[in-house]
Amino acid sequence: MNSKPTIAQKLGDWVSALRYEDLPPEVIASAKLCLLDFIGVALRGATFPQVAPVGALLDALGGNPVATVIGGRRTSLPYTALANGTFGHSCEFDDSHFHGGHPGVCIIPAALATAEQERIDGKALITAIVAGYQAMICSVGPIHRRTLDLGWHGTKIGGVFGAAAATGKILDLNALELANALAIAASDASGTMEYDQSGGEIKRFHAGLASRSGVEAAMLAAAGLTGPLTIFEGKRGIFRLFSEGEEPVIERYWQQDFHILETMFKLHPCAGTLHAAIDCVAQIQRDHQVQVDDTKQIEVGIVDWAIPHGAAIIEPTDAISAQFSLAFSLGLQMATGAAAIDDFLNPAKWSDERIQAVARKVRPVADPVPKNASELFARVTLTTIDGTVHEASQEAPRGFPTLPASAEDLETKFLSLTATILPSGLAETLIATIDKLEEQADLDFVAETFKNMR
Repeated sequence: MNSKPTIAQKLGDWVSALRYEDLPPEVIASAKLCLLDFIGVALRGATFPQVAPVGALLDALGGNPVATVIGGRRTSLPYTALANGTFGHSCEFDDSHFHGGHPGVCIIPAALATAEQERIDGKALITAIVAGYQAMICSVGPIHRRTLDLGWHGTKIGGVFGAAAATGKILDLNALELANALAIAASDASGTMEYDQSGGEIKRFHAGLASRSGVEAAMLAAAGLTGPLTIFEGKRGIFRLFSEGEEPVIERYWQQDFHILETMFKLHPCAGTLHAAIDCVAQIQRDHQVQVDDTKQIEVGIVDWAIPHGAAIIEPTDAISAQFSLAFSLGLQMATGAAAIDDFLNPAKWSDERIQAVARKVRPVADPVPKNASELFARVTLTTIDGTVHEASQEAPRGFPTLPASAEDLETKFLSLTATILPSGLAETLIATIDKLEEQADLDFVAETFKNMR
């Protein structure tokens, strides 16, 4: 019998052994920024019409009122995670990770719901968040690039593992129970990306559904349920099934101490594949004062896999198709001078003739990735009516680990998102409290914030 531990067992051991004292200062700082960013996008996202079905679902489900949903309702741990994760993902403004999709909106709602029930302190929450990010990236990272080709959504696949690990850490599961939680969660790993071809707001729910599944998996493991511990590398495991048998490179994901440090914080509320191109067009506008009526063509060089994942839609029909449209995003930037969240969500903008006049002139092409650049790079060549050519390029989106967002950037983003949602002064107080999260003896301030929306 092979005594070598399986990947689920290795992850269970790692998560179980992790202590706050093991965390370097930069990891603690990153976890706090992830929490701040999640709360901001989730508070704003809870106000959007596309997630209104969450309320109807919670009405139908009921649930033991042990944790707080944004807006003040209280329900069970899994349903709270479902609702708050969905709200967080509804902006398309939440953090992302090149090797895993969108970790924060899967992991943090699960951690916060469980933390409220278990009455943990700030240090324990930070530790659980770090554990969740690690588990999610080690779980889906080896196949994430392949899932993009096949049309699987890495957030929904990997999110269940991150949420299970964070929840299990807070519930103080032992190493074997954590391994079983991951193995149980795998039965809910799925989610297609057809939304990036024709829209459909179900994409918002992928994070919430993953968060709910992870919470349930940890609770089931705590109650004694077991799962197949070869769930990742086994003959019918996650790696084989979601990559159609392609052999994943597993060890590289164990060679880095903390994957949370590779988090990308979004500074535009749309698909990450669009960000660098938006920045390039904005640069050309600033440098050359090019207007909509001046534009003949905008050629955008991006990585080949980003063409179906962000450049397939020209005329959006809902918010998600607007946020996954390179053409619309660049039209919006050209016509309004910004890529603002309210405009992505405004039906009148989707058919706005000035925006569409630019959108129809956008030509995406597959470019090789430049040396030392991220695969989320962009090269923009804008040709004007009189034949003048303007060029700009960017090796990564702003907010990517190689071009990181600052704490000040994220505080500004948080204040902008919550300006009309939180009572005067509360946003600034929340920023200061999270900045000292390790000093908080309890986390009551989070539930109070969720109850105190205007």
